[in-house]
Amino acid sequence: MTIEILDYDHDRDFDAVKQVWLDVGWLDEDNVEDHEKGLEALLTTSKSVVFPIDGVAECSVISQPGFMRYLNADLNLGIIAAVTTGHVARRMGAARKLTADVLATLAEDGAEIAALGMFDQGFYDQLGFGSGAYISIFHFDPHTLNVTNRFRPPKRLTRDHWQDMHTAMRNRKRSHGGCWITPPESMQSESIWTPSPFGLGYYDGEGNTLSHFFWGEAEGQHGPYNITHMAYQTTEQLFELLALIKSLGDQTHKVQMEAPPEIQLQDLLDQPFRFQRLTEGSAHENYHEANAHWQARILDLPACIAKTALHGESLSFNLRLTDPVTAHLLRPHEWQGVAGDYIVKLGPQSSAVRGQQEGLPQLSASVGAFTRMWLGVRSASSLALTDDLQGDAALLQNLDRVVHVPAPHLGWDF
Repeated sequence: MTIEILDYDHDRDFDAVKQVWLDVGWLDEDNVEDHEKGLEALLTTSKSVVFPIDGVAECSVISQPGFMRYLNADLNLGIIAAVTTGHVARRMGAARKLTADVLATLAEDGAEIAALGMFDQGFYDQLGFGSGAYISIFHFDPHTLNVTNRFRPPKRLTRDHWQDMHTAMRNRKRSHGGCWITPPESMQSESIWTPSPFGLGYYDGEGNTLSHFFWGEAEGQHGPYNITHMAYQTTEQLFELLALIKSLGDQTHKVQMEAPPEIQLQDLLDQPFRFQRLTEGSAHENYHEANAHWQARILDLPACIAKTALHGESLSFNLRLTDPVTAHLLRPHEWQGVAGDYIVKLGPQSSAVRGQQEGLPQLSASVGAFTRMWLGVRSASSLALTDDLQGDAALLQNLDRVVHVPAPHLGWDF
């Protein structure tokens, strides 16, 4: 069957997209009326496309604009916020075709890089994505936090504070890879979809705005608590939040949270391996997990490289880039991926221009593998072992030395 791609029309498609979200279990059937408000906020403030069967949308892809930090520069980010296929349209390739179309639109709208949260590794590689860095998630008894900082009585946050929380996430301290989603309604949707929500924070920002906070899910009398969002602007604010989390240990036996990028959270936990053994198999088990559940890909190579300011020496090479997305584009687009030959210079001042220059070493890579190297997910020598990236040993070693950036840390799940 021919796959048709239509721009989302709210009056025509909302009920059908809602049914698709019910099909995939992304809406709570026991609380549909409230949860559909979050979906409506997301759809009406984002760009979406749908694939209809007999006039009814059976697959949809939603995208949002945002920004990603690369060292000290901001990249225009295109976020694939949701890819959903209902029971009727499975195994037709619709999700792949619609996502490719959305990538082209994002690129034509000025996005320089795209990112998404993946359901599993492999599917989005077909569209040029490469896996991101590991994210460390700690499950711990808050009473075991070794922080002695003082904390003040916080303000209680509810779902009604979504605009304040979005502003705080936007203004938070962002390390390399740090993202923020532009539409404030993204935070409204996330707050609506948070079961048993709780939030605490401080209004120390300019004009008494929310400066640092955490938000998440509080399950049961003794937890676990799952912190899904955290924002702060200074180290002092981070440690005030950690001290506040520790204070919850009077009643809460377990907190789950992503480790802040500035610290190795294990350094602040009292006897983490002892407590892991003592709690093994319980509802409040203490442990540390790490996985890479996000992916990214470059949409505009010259723009991304132009914003790359590395420390130290410069390195020039020829790059032959492949991009599988072109084969999946159905509608006519000016953007056809980023495949081709480039002359790349990486250093304090970087550039990428079309062509090849005689005498320069040659690197061949897929766009996903090159994105991973450039972001600092893995080194060139590592990717040459496990991904689609090839060059002679001397070039790989030079890339390892020159592209020496921290592992990217999103700080915002999508």
